[in-house]
Amino acid sequence: MRKLLLFGVSVAIGLLCTARPSPAAPALGDKPVKYEYAELQARMTVARVAILPVAPAAPAAPAAQPTPGIRWTTGEEEITFKSWEELADKLKAPAKKDATVTQHKLRVLNQLGAEGWEMVEHVGTDGTTGLATWTFKRRLP
Repeated sequence: MRKLLLFGVSVAIGLLCTARPSPAAPALGDKPVKYEYAELQARMTVARVAILPVAPAAPAAPAAQPTPGIRWTTGEEEITFKSWEELADKLKAPAKKDATVTQHKLRVLNQLGAEGWEMVEHVGTDGTTGLATWTFKRRLP
């Protein structure tokens, strides 16, 4: 009899525990969360220079420099920049004197995080050569 009573109490407690809504489930009447999405794309290419035979007195050709193309796109605007430093300055990221290209890229990512943007996807290279695309989202009020 005692085992039957314990079994009944266990079943009742189990039913009570599962009858309540889960804390992760939104309460009825709550508005769904809305997000704003944005994309950051960086294309870095290196100019290829053909070397032609020239007279020995001719000066050497300058080394090829990477040519960046950075684009920040939201649902409201699309802005292009020539460098990570230019984008970091536009976003009003804290300045860093004599920073490298990678440090300027990280200034941009840190500033976007401070503005509430969360990276949800990254495709491509590291953003210093080739094509890289980062997708961000942030919660709307």
